[in-house]
Amino acid sequence: MNAKRSLIYLALIITGAFTVLAFAPANHGLCLIIALLGLLAYIEYSITTNELHSNMLLGAYCFGFGLFVAQLYWFFSSIYYVIGAPLIVAILAIFICNGYLALYVLLSVWLYKRLRTPFSEFNYIILFPSVWVLGEWLRGWIFTGFSWCDIAYAQVDNSLMQGYFPVIGSYGVSWLTMSIIGFIFMIIQNRQNLLAGNRQKINLAQRVAIIYFALIAIAGYFLHGKQYTEKYGKPVKVAMVQGNIAQSQKWSSKEILNTLGIYSSLIAKAKADIVLLPETAFVVYSNFLPQHYLADIVHFAESNGAELVIGMPKVIDKKGNYVNAAVVVTDPKEKYYAKSHLVPYGEYTPFAGAFSWFYSLIQLPMVGFSSGGENQPPLVIANQKVAFNICYENGFGSELIDAAKRSTLMINISDMVWYGTTIAKDLHLQLSQARAMENQRYFIQETNTGLTAIIDPFGKVIGRLPEFKRMIMTDSVNGMIGTTPYQKYGNYPVIILCSLIILLGFILNKFYFSQIIVAKGLRNEENTNS
Repeated sequence: MNAKRSLIYLALIITGAFTVLAFAPANHGLCLIIALLGLLAYIEYSITTNELHSNMLLGAYCFGFGLFVAQLYWFFSSIYYVIGAPLIVAILAIFICNGYLALYVLLSVWLYKRLRTPFSEFNYIILFPSVWVLGEWLRGWIFTGFSWCDIAYAQVDNSLMQGYFPVIGSYGVSWLTMSIIGFIFMIIQNRQNLLAGNRQKINLAQRVAIIYFALIAIAGYFLHGKQYTEKYGKPVKVAMVQGNIAQSQKWSSKEILNTLGIYSSLIAKAKADIVLLPETAFVVYSNFLPQHYLADIVHFAESNGAELVIGMPKVIDKKGNYVNAAVVVTDPKEKYYAKSHLVPYGEYTPFAGAFSWFYSLIQLPMVGFSSGGENQPPLVIANQKVAFNICYENGFGSELIDAAKRSTLMINISDMVWYGTTIAKDLHLQLSQARAMENQRYFIQETNTGLTAIIDPFGKVIGRLPEFKRMIMTDSVNGMIGTTPYQKYGNYPVIILCSLIILLGFILNKFYFSQIIVAKGLRNEENTNS
C-alpha cells in the first residue's frame, strides 16, 4: 500500500468521524451532509477512474469505521474506566465491535457499485438511499441488532423532518435524508448548468429531481405538528428520581445500605401520581432487602398518593431465573415489565463457552438475565396505560409499536452511569425523541445520572434534569390515545420500497449491460462482413 492510498484511507476515516458532529450534543447537521457528500464523491471517483474494486470497498470500510468509532468511543470508556478491564481488552473490544458495524457500510457501498445504473439522478437520489437504509435495517436486526448511529437520529430536531417520523418512522427519515444529500450531490455534479440556469442542458430527470426536492420540503412543512393522537383523561403528575449513584457505590455490597437510604429519602420527598426510580436502582432481589424496607418506602409513596415503580432484578421462577424489570412495588401483586431485548455480552452470554475468557477479564455483574418476552401488555398505573422499555430498547422502534399502540404513555428507565460523561447519554436521548414522535406519546426517560427528561409527542424535550445531580423532577404529562401511520404499518413500507428499488436497479443494470453486449456483437459482425 503506497503513501498516497494510505492518506486517502486516513482521510476517509476522518470524514466518517466528522459525522459525529451532526448528532447530539453538537447537532451540526451540515457536518452530516459534508461527510456523506465526501463518501459519494469518493465512490463516484473510484468508479469513473476504474479504481480497483477492493480498494474502493476498503475506503468505504474506513469511512464506516470512522463513523462508528467517533460515535461509539464510549464503549472503551465503559469497558476500561468503569468496568476496569485491562487496556488491551478494551482496545480489542472497540476494534472488533466497530469493525463489525463498519461492514454494513461496506455492504451498502458494494451493493451500490453492483447496481449503479447509467442514470445518475436515479443512482444518487433513489438507489444510494435505498442501499444505505437496507444496511441500517440489517444492522438493527442481525445478531439481535444495534441501531444507534442511524442517520435519522440526527434529524430529531429538524422541523422539516419531524413530521415524517410518525408517518414513515426512523428508517423512512434516514431514506429521505440520504435522498436529499443525493440531490445536493447531483446539483454539485451539474452545477454549471443548474446554477447558471442553462435550461437547454437541464434534462427531464434533473427537472423532476428539483420538483421532488421541493415536494419533500413542502410536505415536511405541512406534516410538522400534525396530530394523529389526542389527549386521554386528566394529566398525570410524574416524579423522576435521579439518584446519581456512582458505579463503584451501586454494586458494592458495603454501600448497598447507603444507596437504599438515599433512595428512601428521595421517595419520601417525591409528591406525584407516579414516582420512578431508574434501571437496577436496587441491585438485589426484593427478598434480600432489609426487613421492612420495602414496606416503608411503599408507605412513603402511598402517603403522598403515588404509585412507585422501581428498576430492579426480579426472580421469575423456581429455577432462580431472573429478569431486568420495572416493578410497581405499590401494587399488591407487584406487576412488572421485564426487559425483552437484552444486551449481548452485557446482560446475557451468547457463546458463553467461547467467550469465557472475556467474561473472566471484565467481571460484569448480573450477566445472566432472562428475556421478558415479546408482546408484554402495558401496565395500568395511575389510570394510565404505561408502555415501559429499559435501557437501549428505545433504539428498536418496531419492537415498541405493539405496546405503544395499547398505551397512553411511554417510559424508559435506564442507568447511563456505565458511560460516564461521554456522549452516550445524549445519543440515547435522541433515540427516545424518535420513539416519542413515531408513536406520538409523551415519552419519559428516567435515569440514574442523566439524561432524565420528558419528551412531548412531537419530539421536543420539555423538561430535563442537570447531569450527575441528585435531584427529583416533577411535572405533569397527558396520556395520549390514537394510532399513527407508523404504528399501523411499521417499517414494512420503507423496507419493501428499498427492496423494490434495489430490484429495479438490478434490472436496469442488467438491461443496460446486455444492450452493450448486443451492440458490441453487432459491430463485430459488421466488421467481419466488411
